[in-house]
Amino acid sequence: MKKSLLALAVLTAVTGVASAQSSVTIYGKVDLGLVMDSGSASGKSIRLDSGVTGGSRIGFKGVEDLGGGMKAAFQLETGYCADSAAGAPNFCTGSNQFMGRQAHGDLTGAFGALSAGRQYSLGFNNLSTIDPFGTGFAGQINNIVDPSGIRLNNSVTYSTPNIGGVTASAEIAFGEQTGNWQANRETGAAVTYASGPAYVGATFYDVGNAAGNGAARKNYTVGGTYDFGVVKVHALAQKSTGPATLDVLDLMGGVTVPVAGGNVLASYILHNDRTVADKDANQIGVGYLYPLSKRTSVYTAFARIQNRHGATFTVGNATAAGTGDKAFNLGVVHNF
Repeated sequence: MKKSLLALAVLTAVTGVASAQSSVTIYGKVDLGLVMDSGSASGKSIRLDSGVTGGSRIGFKGVEDLGGGMKAAFQLETGYCADSAAGAPNFCTGSNQFMGRQAHGDLTGAFGALSAGRQYSLGFNNLSTIDPFGTGFAGQINNIVDPSGIRLNNSVTYSTPNIGGVTASAEIAFGEQTGNWQANRETGAAVTYASGPAYVGATFYDVGNAAGNGAARKNYTVGGTYDFGVVKVHALAQKSTGPATLDVLDLMGGVTVPVAGGNVLASYILHNDRTVADKDANQIGVGYLYPLSKRTSVYTAFARIQNRHGATFTVGNATAAGTGDKAFNLGVVHNF
């Protein structure tokens, strides 16, 4: 009997060590919002959207301690449509498609971090960090500013260790076209600084065209945020170049202001098309996010785009492109 108890105790101890070295977390988001679009020639749109602030999702994250400071990890994330019974393979649209969000494996250690699979681009991560709206809501920066690929398939990313708040990263996403490996290839690089109230990020993004004999576009982005406590300021500039029909300078300024237990979000974006087409635009956005708990918040937002000389930008949100040049959001988001 004593031997059995001893064996059980040893087994329990060993199991405890193993579980401490490896873990899997289930997480997700449910976001439902009322969206009212206007300013379209087709008329108004009033609907319920799944994923106004960010796509509704379910995800799995795992990490294993390999010893010697090295860790292996993975992330699998699928979107779903919270406002309808849309089934496979659609599961709503865009990033809400089944397993359409993230799927990558990682290896980290003293050398830095290496990740491969489907993952966010360095340029989009920088954009999301600087945007007061976090690339969500009606006021999101990527209604007008090129988001640098958002998620990249077949990609490999390397990041250096964080030294004094500074991290350098590089990425490549293979087009995987037989006979022309450069076709549809995407490359990028980033240098970021994050310490205390300050964040600064500079990124480069380049995507090859379908023929693989040049660049469809290149984005050069620099910006940052600084939290003064009573107000957090946001600023960004992005230059986009490519064929003769692409020469754009985008500028964004914004603020996050703590008010009545929540945050007021606001930004102004200027889109300067410097080609002969001169299709300029500007966007003004304002919103309010109020936490009901650590995991649940209510939100509202409004944005308006002024298009010039034939520009056709629309006010969307994290998962919908929008139908007109004005939009209003009102909803609730729960993270688990």
